[in-house]
Amino acid sequence: MRMCDNSGQSVEVCGVHRRTLLALLLLSPGKVVSREQLVEQLWRGAPPQGETNALQAHIARLRRELERCFGSEKGESRLSTSTFGYSLHVEQGELDLEVFDTLRLTARQVADADPPAATDMLQQAVELWSGPAFAEVRERSDRLYAAAVQAEEHYVLALEEFVELNLERGHYDWVIGRLKALTAQYPYRERLFEQLIIALGKTGRRAEAAEVFRRVRSEMVNEFGLEPSSDLNRAFQHALEDE
Repeated sequence: MRMCDNSGQSVEVCGVHRRTLLALLLLSPGKVVSREQLVEQLWRGAPPQGETNALQAHIARLRRELERCFGSEKGESRLSTSTFGYSLHVEQGELDLEVFDTLRLTARQVADADPPAATDMLQQAVELWSGPAFAEVRERSDRLYAAAVQAEEHYVLALEEFVELNLERGHYDWVIGRLKALTAQYPYRERLFEQLIIALGKTGRRAEAAEVFRRVRSEMVNEFGLEPSSDLNRAFQHALEDE
């Protein structure tokens, strides 16, 4: 997690509690998050004595971090206090996760009518990703862990859709290079192996396609007692038939 100031420079948020607090507020930008929920998530059901004062202290420190990042006036207005809790104001386009989702969903809507535009959107989306979601704080909160898992699933889906569009546009060599890395990173995503086998077949590399299929099938049978899906089998058969 990182914040960027008005000039685009990265600003570190000090302290794991403050980073966790910031992440929890960012899960519901512009909405009030109750004190009870923040206490529960920050201390995982085992808050310290005087938890209300402890939470207020972390809020005050986070507000100072925001002032340091955005300036005293704008920073102070970002984090609001209400009767029931706290809310963090985020301008449109400031939260990478929201931008990522907008690009991903818009690309899906226009993919059939305008594949190049959809490809560009998905490229922008995946380039926003710089590592595991909420990496430093995801283990400290059930809500953050669930949000991180969901975000990473959406990221891999975006990667698969990005690769699919490049396959359809005939960028086979690029696809093969990218998928060799992705299949090593995500060894249980059948669709990535399916796409790799298709690309290898399209470039006449049938022996490599057969080796990929053999390896995937062996791992699935030995580890899970499962046969490859019909889609993966179909991709392999098409790869063998491609001229």
